[in-house]
Amino acid sequence: MPYTQPLVVEPEGEAVEAPMTRAERRDQQVMRILDAAKSCFVRSGFQGASMHQICAELGMSPGALYRYFPSKEAIIEAITEADRSHEAEMFAAMGENPNVIDGFVNAAMGHLRYIHESGNAPLFTEIRAESMRNEAIQFTCHQSMGEVQSSFRDYFEAAISRGEIDPCVELETILPVLMAIGEGLAINDLPSKGVSLDRVEALMRVTMEAIFRPKRKLHETA
Repeated sequence: MPYTQPLVVEPEGEAVEAPMTRAERRDQQVMRILDAAKSCFVRSGFQGASMHQICAELGMSPGALYRYFPSKEAIIEAITEADRSHEAEMFAAMGENPNVIDGFVNAAMGHLRYIHESGNAPLFTEIRAESMRNEAIQFTCHQSMGEVQSSFRDYFEAAISRGEIDPCVELETILPVLMAIGEGLAINDLPSKGVSLDRVEALMRVTMEAIFRPKRKLHETA
């Protein structure tokens, strides 16, 4: 999202842009670099895109770019870190939902919509492919995915302890399977292939009900 400077109202009533702080200018420059790098990675692949190519995309000298990021791996790490703010919002919404199945499905669908609407599916695919041969990228991906899986584990373990669900198998099996399915859905970007996310959501909901076997409340069975 492009940075917009705040407006300051002068005594005469005329609104003017307030000068950016050094930190704000740095954040703006970092976002420009990340956006340019994403374009290069999608267009040329991680291996094909060079730091010089990213510089050309930006109109920035190599010396200036290296002051922000020493390598392509560092750029990928920053891209992954930026996505964590979206994930934090997803987990917060999930935890606030009183229905454990609804909470998970709504959060998962929100993530899929974000991937589709942001156009990040090709980039996500490229990063995952590179993680198979690049240990630094692999570490970043595994760390990020591990944090997501850990959040899901805490979420479902709490529901089990409250007696809300009765999973058909242990979480040690369920969680990696769910992560693999979610990754596949994100990479394939089904809406771009004409598959309705509403239908995906209906299928996901039925699947989650079957896996976690939510227990009906006493007042629902009366």
